Amino acid sequence: MCQRTEKVKVTSYEPNIDEWIYLIKGNHIEHCREQELAIDNNIIPVLERPDVYVDAERIKKGLSLQKYFPYELLPWEKYQFAVIAGVFLQQQGMEDDIYFHEIRDIIGRGAGKNGFIDFLALYFISPLHGVKGYNVDLIANGEDQASTSILDVGDLIRYPVDPKYGKALNANFKAYAEKVVGKKMGAAFRLNTTSTKNKDSKRTGCVIYDEKHQYTSTTNMNTLQSGLGKMKWSREITITTDGHVRGGVLDDEKEQNKVILQEYNPDNRVFVNWFRIEEEDEWKDVRKIVKANPSLAYQQFATLRQRIEQEITKMPSTPEYFPEFLAKRCNYPISDPQMAIAEWADIVECTKEPFFALRPCMACVGGVDYTKTNDFCGCILTFRKGSQYVTIHHSFICAKSRDLPNIKAPIRKWVEEGICTIIDDVEIPPEVPADWFAKYARQYNIVMIGCDDFRFTWLNKAFKTVGFDAYDKTNKKVYLVRPSDIAKASAAINSAFLRHAVSGWDRMMCWYTNNSKKVLDSKGNTYYGKQEPKLRKTDGFMAWVASMCCLGFIPEESDFPEINMNVAVF
Repeated sequence: MCQRTEKVKVTSYEPNIDEWIYLIKGNHIEHCREQELAIDNNIIPVLERPDVYVDAERIKKGLSLQKYFPYELLPWEKYQFAVIAGVFLQQQGMEDDIYFHEIRDIIGRGAGKNGFIDFLALYFISPLHGVKGYNVDLIANGEDQASTSILDVGDLIRYPVDPKYGKALNANFKAYAEKVVGKKMGAAFRLNTTSTKNKDSKRTGCVIYDEKHQYTSTTNMNTLQSGLGKMKWSREITITTDGHVRGGVLDDEKEQNKVILQEYNPDNRVFVNWFRIEEEDEWKDVRKIVKANPSLAYQQFATLRQRIEQEITKMPSTPEYFPEFLAKRCNYPISDPQMAIAEWADIVECTKEPFFALRPCMACVGGVDYTKTNDFCGCILTFRKGSQYVTIHHSFICAKSRDLPNIKAPIRKWVEEGICTIIDDVEIPPEVPADWFAKYARQYNIVMIGCDDFRFTWLNKAFKTVGFDAYDKTNKKVYLVRPSDIAKASAAINSAFLRHAVSGWDRMMCWYTNNSKKVLDSKGNTYYGKQEPKLRKTDGFMAWVASMCCLGFIPEESDFPEINMNVAVF
């Protein structure tokens, strides 16, 4: 954006909101499309409603707390504070309510998000907010991370930026090791981590999620959320950079954010403030990185700007830092091009609705993979029509798996959705995957099942019983996949992702795939390994790879027009 400067007519709502609208709509600051969409579909239609008003005086008083901080808020922060604290919904026969109960802020590393969290927290527990018992829980992924803001706010009380503020601060606040208390409101800014045992759902007014990109499930979030309904003006606030965890909580919210920003929904009470670069090549220009980190547009952040310029200059000699730079500095996550199976966006494309209907007796190939009999086992059917693929997947998980308690993926949710099954036994009996293929063999023509030679030893007897034999020369139904087969199939696999030619996947398959990586042998041939040896399972992806090694056994599908075979009468 920002290629031109336009005169933009701005309706006056409130000075801080007006200023940000002017900066974005007038192209006075570099910004991404999501900023314009937020103004057009998430802010202005709300402010134009007859039952919505902006409490400018409340915003002005709240911003007066800036004098207690060693910095002033920047325009994007004051705008966001105004939206959080000052936009109200009139309710007939009831007390007016804040309009936005959830705030989602995705902003580049170094923008000053911890400073903004500190300001919000101090306001929420102060008399200026005016809600007694309004506790603020800061949720972070570790105690050191969470304690940063608690210590910072505590230091504002202990060591005022100006001695003349000491009396007022000490009259209203008390700093402890793990919390800061608003004396007059009986409210606390409290330390929490993502460990469930530390949660307390009692009288939570606001939950602030710091660095949500690391969250893999909502399990630990739900406990605190359950306490929000007990408090007036309850809020959930996310302030995070993007990151490397794919398929987690933040990725799900980003998909929701796209829907929220695309079109105004009068029932939506979520405010999205998303900053990011829009094209990968923009990383080379710090002026474009302002799209991800608007603080870089201001002199106060000149040192950070210089630091980023140095990182850009050094990038050719530090390529291993490139994915981190794009994910955290630019909010534009990419996969490591040397390791990733595919970009995350290309993997997610595989979850779209099947390209074609599956007919009874339609030819297909299967794949099965497991690492240990007491862990995970992935089963796949792959159908092909022309250059497009449809898949059916199911996984079986041993309840006794030692890794299961530590896996950070929504396994229980996938079980409820029917994507996988927990086997309550010391191991997964070989009859379990055999019966899965036998069930589908009654519906489709499974011409071949691919499986690693070494792993098939465990499955051989059970599969032979249901009609899938690896050693019957006249009716071979199991293909023992070798590394050379995977190397040959790797080109077709890569092409399938690039062309978005796969359909019918589920989120567990995306998880499996993102846990996998390409590996080159000494001859330059491709095979597949694990990103991490224990907790990031790959069984479903490797089952699909085994099925792709068997594609040559599927007869070509042709589309013929319907022919009316009735006898012609002349």
